[in-house]
Amino acid sequence: MARKKVQQNDGGGGAPGWMATYADLMSLLLCFFVLLVAFSNMDQIKFAMAANSLKGALGVMKRYPSQLNNLAIEVTSSQADQRKGIYESVFELQDKIAEMGLEDQVHVEFTENGLLIQMGDKILFDVGKANLRPEAYPVLDLVGRTIRTKAGEVLVSGHTDNIPINTAEFQSNWELSSARALIVVKYMIDKAGVPPTILGATGYSEFRPVAPNDNAVNRQRNRRVEFLVTWR
Repeated sequence: MARKKVQQNDGGGGAPGWMATYADLMSLLLCFFVLLVAFSNMDQIKFAMAANSLKGALGVMKRYPSQLNNLAIEVTSSQADQRKGIYESVFELQDKIAEMGLEDQVHVEFTENGLLIQMGDKILFDVGKANLRPEAYPVLDLVGRTIRTKAGEVLVSGHTDNIPINTAEFQSNWELSSARALIVVKYMIDKAGVPPTILGATGYSEFRPVAPNDNAVNRQRNRRVEFLVTWR
């Protein structure tokens, strides 16, 4: 009688196909819950900045550049309240600047160094001068209200283009940029109510441009005063 062949199962062939899909699903769920824990410990103000940045990148709104690289920085509760106040005030500042039609003259952004407010000299000064124009007063008042009770330190810096100046009042762009920063600081103290203890002034002349000095439009961009607002 012929013997029947016995088919032996050596356990080969690996796991069923559905196991790979299941393992992928479990990995995704693990990553999801890890992210939930991470976001629960995140500085809420920085998270709001990142959210607005993401919306801007997706074309929903243009507010601030990305803060995602700085999300790991921890702050105290008092610092968080301080930054929240600054953040809310900046929205108000931007809205009022838009109402005044000065978007091309006042630029506000959050950077890795702090809140940066850039003001073009067209609204602040006449060419080659360091006397504030009356049109600058309402904007400086707005900036003063934004920073006077919420900032730790505010550095006001003057900048020029690369066209040399040599007048009886200013012998170089160093003197002009420094004088402009000082006159703005003086206004902040005397008129806008900003405490002098948090203010500083410096002039950078032509040496920190934001655009090449190769045409009139770019030179106009470089002639500016900046407020760098930081927190202690």
